[in-house]
Amino acid sequence: MDIFLKLVRILAGCFFLACIGLAIPVAAQEEEFPQRNAWYQATPSVVWCGDAQSTTTLEVHIVGREDVARVWMTDLGTSEEEGRGELFDDGTHGDQIAGDNIFTLSDVVLPCRVSNFMFHGWANWLGFLRVELVDGRATGNNYGLLVGTVDPKYKDAFEVVELGPGLTATAYSFFIEDTAHEVIDDYPVATVYCGTSNFVAFQKLYSVFPDVFDFAALMPGMVIFRPQDLAENVPYNVLVKNEVQHIGIDIFDNTAAFGSAGKLKSVTYQSFGTIAIFDHEIAHTWGAAIGQNLGLLGDQYTWDVNQGHWNPNADMEGQLGNYYFDNSGAVGHFGYNGDEIWRLIPNYVAEPYSPLELYVMGLIPPEEVPPIHILSSPDTANTEMIKPASYRTVTIEEIMASEGGPRVPSHVDSPKDFSMAFIVTQDRPYDDAAYAFFSLISYQLTSRQPVSEYETSLAPFYWATGGRATLETRLPLELEVPHLPEMPEEAAPAEGSGQEMTETPPVVEEDANSETAADAVEGRAEEGDAAAQPGGFTICPSLPLGILLLPLGAAWKKRRKRH
Repeated sequence: MDIFLKLVRILAGCFFLACIGLAIPVAAQEEEFPQRNAWYQATPSVVWCGDAQSTTTLEVHIVGREDVARVWMTDLGTSEEEGRGELFDDGTHGDQIAGDNIFTLSDVVLPCRVSNFMFHGWANWLGFLRVELVDGRATGNNYGLLVGTVDPKYKDAFEVVELGPGLTATAYSFFIEDTAHEVIDDYPVATVYCGTSNFVAFQKLYSVFPDVFDFAALMPGMVIFRPQDLAENVPYNVLVKNEVQHIGIDIFDNTAAFGSAGKLKSVTYQSFGTIAIFDHEIAHTWGAAIGQNLGLLGDQYTWDVNQGHWNPNADMEGQLGNYYFDNSGAVGHFGYNGDEIWRLIPNYVAEPYSPLELYVMGLIPPEEVPPIHILSSPDTANTEMIKPASYRTVTIEEIMASEGGPRVPSHVDSPKDFSMAFIVTQDRPYDDAAYAFFSLISYQLTSRQPVSEYETSLAPFYWATGGRATLETRLPLELEVPHLPEMPEEAAPAEGSGQEMTETPPVVEEDANSETAADAVEGRAEEGDAAAQPGGFTICPSLPLGILLLPLGAAWKKRRKRH
């Protein structure tokens, strides 16, 4: 969703939204400049942090209007007058053609500090559009432009191997130089159907690698804008194969279309420069689909299989839930306190997978899934002590009965160690900064470290599973790997339950005010909430209406468009 992507960009900015030019006073912004009237790009889209020789050129393309007089990019610093760099449409400052509504600023050295890289060696600069119209009015929007920045200690650190025409790789990423626009039809304004009707990226992967990957993730090398509204294309997951019974998803195998011989489970399109909801998208490999006729699901995306997100009024928590919004602006997941009292877990808190999600993933037995409550008319005046008008309870026994039995294979026989190919695609050559940037992003997905207070944008897969499963993104290549932060030890994966999950909902006793799922049908999930995709594959978008509505003060206007 558009609001979601804007907020993901904030997190991807890694706390250093710094100025890019001289302060130029502009009148207070009076109205929002429509996103459909502008798209922007940085060339290159990745630079070395703090390196005066590592510059980029910023471009803003004004579309569908002739009343724009001046353009700036700003970082929304301490005031609206600070941190603005003006772009030009007069044939200067790198501008190619005067008066063509393309505003340009070349040789930009983006300000950044190595300290902002926290633990992973990469981050993003985040800039915003500001416009002055010919009548003198000031406008702009907060949609945002990302430029990747890399810790310069990784210069020349990643060995690169050429695998074929336009195909290169480091130890952690596979790179496609898509000059023929086979993967994405154009850059940066493009229609993206990767994994639904276009399988070229994955076919190229398997042209040089064996069939050893459970997942594949595709990230463009720059921000990609949808042509119909110039909003950014949002992350989604496409199911490739399912062989798990009784989780609400049909058994099917479309691996051949992707070039896989049968191992690939799902693929994910991930927006440039962010992995904030990666675990959410990977979880779509198994759901949310279970318990649909019991009212466990909210919005549905239905064609070959039923799949979507959990009912926003349910308290299963985890990664796949719709967020509950109340009139006061509180957003989050319901968690059970006990004694018929709930809390609203803020949506900026990193959450592990819920017990029900771990069950469908094959990581815990059914007896570890506590009852789920679906609340009716919750009073959220006090988000720590929420009392609903009523609620009903759904048990794992009812869930299994509704799906024809327990999960097969069980948690005993299901896989626990997964591999993923991280693919990058763009229509221009890659430089050393780009190789490092995307390799570090891919590597971070393998982290086994606990979530820190600075990392609410990502719950690493290992942490999110409570140490029950691992994810490996290293490619099967004999390449030298630099010393990377938090390098996992070359030890056997965690056995048993591993790291314990936090805030697991407690098992509760039935109450006289509680209805069982068998006694109530109201609030059932509605079907058919998305259009069919070509090829009969399942595409699962990110959470509706935004996953991380952070309290950042400057007014992020909610967008109602849905992907």
